[in-house]
Amino acid sequence: MSTAKADQTTVVHRLATLLRNNGDSVLDGSSTLTLQVGCLQHLTQLFERHLLSRTHQHGFLALPSHPADTASLLEVQFLFDMLQKTVSLKVLKVLMMLRFIYDIMHLLGLKRIPPHCLEGLRGVYSQLEVFTCSKGVSSLEELLSLCGGDLSSALPWLELHTLNFSYNSISHLDESLSLLNVLKWLDLSHNKIQDCAEFLKPLTELEHLNLAYNNLQRAPVLGLSAQAKLTALILRNNELETINGVEQLSSLQSLDLAYNLLMEHSQLAPLSLLHNLNIVR
Repeated sequence: MSTAKADQTTVVHRLATLLRNNGDSVLDGSSTLTLQVGCLQHLTQLFERHLLSRTHQHGFLALPSHPADTASLLEVQFLFDMLQKTVSLKVLKVLMMLRFIYDIMHLLGLKRIPPHCLEGLRGVYSQLEVFTCSKGVSSLEELLSLCGGDLSSALPWLELHTLNFSYNSISHLDESLSLLNVLKWLDLSHNKIQDCAEFLKPLTELEHLNLAYNNLQRAPVLGLSAQAKLTALILRNNELETINGVEQLSSLQSLDLAYNLLMEHSQLAPLSLLHNLNIVR
């Protein structure tokens, strides 16, 4: 047996042992399963070689009930079953495939993964409730509309209530935000956004908005529904010279304006109209 093959077999065995001992917390979503991308690639190859044809089936896949020929194949079957049922998955490094993880996963976290290297997102997007991606995104559209490497047509994200695309290189918003019909929590902090234009208006359920550490020169514009629902707005470390428009946020309770270009007290006049506001920074 080659050294590389021996190392891969050891990784599979260790992962199977870890999940046998701690699998309950992964299955109920209280713990996140974190894998190096090389491990996920190796598992995908094992699943294709030993368990599945290369047809891209969607949905939960039931394995044959007959016993496996070897202990190692039993471990592969066990890992295949666990990955299908994983609620929260975090993948590290550069390439990712979600081909075999469908229907049950509700939380996905990506870091340093270019969107064009992400395959299989279309198979899980309709179940995702929380989506986090950092240090790999330059536009919203490439993940929200095109689903990364799937290059699919745009469809609504039916369950997604939390989106965290902080610490990326996003310079502008786009129409893909209109696909997030139930979004309540949006974090686009630590990007390069200069103007939100009208792109936040379709977010009718929005309650929390973080646009800190961008290059905004004016406050974001929300639709009428979100104006009545937003409770937290974070705009610190931008280039704001005016906050005109925030007076329309009738339910706002927390507002962070620290480290902007607001030099005169008169520039804060709109705050006097926010009767629910109790935290100002």
